[in-house]
Amino acid sequence: MWSSDMLRRGALLLMAAGFLAACQVRPVYAPAGSVAAGGNPAIVSELASIAIKGQTDRVPQALINELIFQLRGGGALVEPKYRLDLILTTRVTDLAIRAREGIPAARLVSLTVTYTLTEIATRRVITSDNVYTTSSFDVGSQRYANVRAQQDAEDRAARAAAADIRLRLASALIGKD
Repeated sequence: MWSSDMLRRGALLLMAAGFLAACQVRPVYAPAGSVAAGGNPAIVSELASIAIKGQTDRVPQALINELIFQLRGGGALVEPKYRLDLILTTRVTDLAIRAREGIPAARLVSLTVTYTLTEIATRRVITSDNVYTTSSFDVGSQRYANVRAQQDAEDRAARAAAADIRLRLASALIGKD
């Protein structure tokens, strides 16, 4: 009886030590990918040196703003080494139709972003790809609420696309010659 109790305590102690070993202390408000948040300093500085060009409508501007925050943490652009060209297309489709009224109950916002990362000095294309994200929203009887819900869905899709693009850019810059 005494040995099984000691065995149980030992197992609990080992589990607690394993959980504590997995803990990490990081600043709460450090930008994602920054050195303070555990990012690679070389990649952080490379991402901060990307100048972004794109369309100037509302949704592409929301994407550009989110990319600026994710690439630079909201900081100023350092001497640009790369240029990121963005082409964004947005499509809104009906997701569910109310049977009796024949009007949509929900809609789906689809964003397709084509991006090209080019090294400015050599004009060499580092990476080029497409990112596709979606976000849905409910449609009600109030016109303004529907407009606002669509804008919120577009903003959510832009944030998801920016996170995906940042990840792809970081992996392309890591694998760069």
